[in-house]
Amino acid sequence: MKMPAPAGVDLAGGHLPVRKLAALIAALALAPAALAASAPVAAVRASNDRVRSALDRYFKAEGAAKAKARNDARSAVGSLLDFEALAQATMGKRWSELTAQQRTRYTAALRGAMEANYLSKMERGQVDMSKVKNDIVGETKQGERTVVKTRVVAGNDTAGVDYVMEPRKGGWKAVDVITEDVSLVDTYKDQVNRLLPKKGIDGVIAALERAKKRIEEEQPATAAK
Repeated sequence: MKMPAPAGVDLAGGHLPVRKLAALIAALALAPAALAASAPVAAVRASNDRVRSALDRYFKAEGAAKAKARNDARSAVGSLLDFEALAQATMGKRWSELTAQQRTRYTAALRGAMEANYLSKMERGQVDMSKVKNDIVGETKQGERTVVKTRVVAGNDTAGVDYVMEPRKGGWKAVDVITEDVSLVDTYKDQVNRLLPKKGIDGVIAALERAKKRIEEEQPATAAK
């Protein structure tokens, strides 16, 4: 059985018709096995460690501390991703037509929806981290980019999850995550391309913001305690 492709947020309402987000979530949440650490590999490993720690604090938090821990965990989930690059890639050639304010709003809305979606999947128990193994298995140079390849094993399911990394001033960041040959960028770009001609950029931003709100309102009762 193959592990699933990455899931985006259905901007028309509800979630995309995919099975689970186990491979991608596990890849973001589990510290990889040892590999001689290049800068891109070290960035993936450090981010994964931060996610594991943040999620552990979140699941243990109670009362008023729960909300802060939740925000910290959601931020940690996205700590490896370059959201400005993701926003530009998902918008495609229309990016050049946006004003600076529209770019900022769209990037923030995209980040909010992505982070909320990841954390929601974790909260719903779709990934049992104690039963998932994640190994960094290699890296491939592609010009200025480096693809860090990982393998996720959960029971009888195995998936390849690749991080497409680029150097930034603050270190290496992922500009795409590819699970079983399905691109996170392409998943969102397909939806944006369908909605943008009908609703315009303001409609796309509003749809992302509604998706984030809907996901947060659907959190299990245990997450609201």
